[in-house]
Amino acid sequence: MSLRKEIALSISAELSKSLSEKITRQTIRYMQIFDTALGTEYLVNLWDDVCYQRQTTDSFSWSYYDDMILSFVVNQLKELSNYEVNAIWLQTDAIYDQLDDMQSDGMTTSSEYSEVDLLCYTSDIARYIMSNYIYRQANNWQNDRLRQLLGDF
Repeated sequence: MSLRKEIALSISAELSKSLSEKITRQTIRYMQIFDTALGTEYLVNLWDDVCYQRQTTDSFSWSYYDDMILSFVVNQLKELSNYEVNAIWLQTDAIYDQLDDMQSDGMTTSSEYSEVDLLCYTSDIARYIMSNYIYRQANNWQNDRLRQLLGDF
């Protein structure tokens, strides 16, 4: 791989990390706006619910939380520039299959690394952020309420 490509991929990885961490913080703040849906005296907001479920077992209503987070992250991605979404997309595992699909559909890449409109892959990119950033945060999130409910006091 040429030095130019290595530098570009390194920049892309750092930009992706920065943007994904920003979207994670925004998602946490967004989920903290809403009151808990689980109805326990310990949990206060939906972010507490998500963390509790990630650290124990997913409830029957997990898809409600997952869909809510997915919708929010997709909307955050739509606010980004194409090059920013491209940077995140380059980090996903699905990129190899998606690039093969693009090439088999007749799309060619130029040597100038032009931006690609990834609207059709937004959900996959959002799932990458959810799995690698948001849910990792939820798996490790601690506060007094969660510790008390989980019996860690």
